Amino acid sequence: MKPSAIVPFTQWAFIHRNEKFISVEPISGYRSTLREDEGYVIYLPPDATDDALGRALLEALDRSRFINPHTEGGFFEAERIVRSDRNWHKDFMRRYGYKTLRAAYKNMNWCRATRTEGRISIKPHRRHRPRYWTDLPRDRVVVIAATTDAAVAGAALRLALDRCE
Repeated sequence: MKPSAIVPFTQWAFIHRNEKFISVEPISGYRSTLREDEGYVIYLPPDATDDALGRALLEALDRSRFINPHTEGGFFEAERIVRSDRNWHKDFMRRYGYKTLRAAYKNMNWCRATRTEGRISIKPHRRHRPRYWTDLPRDRVVVIAATTDAAVAGAALRLALDRCE
């Protein structure tokens, strides 16, 4: 294996925000990232403090697993992926009273946080259509040094969420 093919240890989280909630969930994987079966999600009110946002983000990153696809291939099976995604949608829609996915995604923002090699980067996205997202330019990504300071992590997350389109 070439040295450039080695993937550094990485942890991820998905963050969704709309008018009713902010959800922060650990995401696991190797090169591609996916929801876990257990469906662990931290739900916060949309006006959560930077400290609460940061604690949720750091906990989600701590729960993220770096999974070797050669030894744990079942994690990457399509049926498991679809089931865990469907379960997340059912949970937040029931919890917040959404009748349709269109209504749930109407004003939703989404960021993907990554912790690797001594830094946390939080990438905001543009909602293209309900449930479809496109990348924003690199200058929109918020990058901080890896930290255990919840308020610092939360302030970075809030800035990234505010950069979503």
